[in-house]
Amino acid sequence: MSTIKSEIEQILSENTNFSPALLNKLQVLADEDARLINEWVDHDIIEEPVPVFTHTVASVPVYIEVSGSYQKVSDFHAVNRLLKDGTSTEPEILHIARNSTVTIGMEQIEGVADQLVELGYEITGKGEMRDNRWLFVELEHSDLPNFEISGTMLVPKVWIGSSHDGTLAMKSTVKVIDTVCLNTFMMNATSDLLFKAKHTKNADARIKDYERGLLETGELLQQYYKSVLEMANTPFSYQNTEKYFAEVIGAEKKPRTRRSNGEKYETLPEYSGKHQNQLIQLGDSWTFGEGQVDRGENVWRLFSSVTDWCDNHEANKRNRSQGSHLLGNRARQKQNAFNIALDYTNQQ
Repeated sequence: MSTIKSEIEQILSENTNFSPALLNKLQVLADEDARLINEWVDHDIIEEPVPVFTHTVASVPVYIEVSGSYQKVSDFHAVNRLLKDGTSTEPEILHIARNSTVTIGMEQIEGVADQLVELGYEITGKGEMRDNRWLFVELEHSDLPNFEISGTMLVPKVWIGSSHDGTLAMKSTVKVIDTVCLNTFMMNATSDLLFKAKHTKNADARIKDYERGLLETGELLQQYYKSVLEMANTPFSYQNTEKYFAEVIGAEKKPRTRRSNGEKYETLPEYSGKHQNQLIQLGDSWTFGEGQVDRGENVWRLFSSVTDWCDNHEANKRNRSQGSHLLGNRARQKQNAFNIALDYTNQQ
């Protein structure tokens, strides 16, 4: 029994004549009791996660044609992508695997996002990659700091992602976006800041302690921003960019075998045609990338050339559609570029 209800019953038992003041006090107490009851009821309601995606996936049986008839393959299943509202008319098979393979649906990652929203995060983006086999949600939090210098405005996002085919475990990381040029950098793609998840049939995710998760993320961001500022204060000229770009993409000058009039010959040391094109593209990103002139001639501009090339150059359009700039080869080149740039800065 609530203390307010006990107080009301005591007043009723001790009084037979009720003055206007006493009646008013009873009304105030009754209103407060009703408010507390409603508040308790509201907290007891279990709400469904807010839907983020219009599609979901479902496991469906696999059939093969044998002698003019279809037979079910007992040990395998397929992952079918379909609209949540049930209006899909054609199957969209994303993956075929053994029945033991885990199928991660949109609902699992939406459930994690919903828990983070309850903790003060705001969903700011979502998407699918690798022919809809990967999915992700991006969130922001007002307690996570931005960072601004000339030509740069860095905004942190909490990135949570997974895959339908088991190629990407459900994970969380920090994605920093330079809103001047839309360059991105996944700061800790090999770790999990906000939750741990098991790749089981339920794909349960255990959210870490809220305060600790924010603290760890904030500390990581401050360390990154400190490095950015040091890079921005370290001069670097365009004439010296080739060696850096070549190391980032693994380009090497060496003799190449060529053929002329049916005869083979060795060239002087040179880059491969592919790497030569990429070096030209990286040079273009140094010169023409959004915000580059404002950044000045320094190591931060040097590193930003690589992120601009990965995230914005037309030559990497297909790589971006496959998620390479976030978790694939281009993302690894960004990390390599950051490490080399930071090492150079620390040596100055």
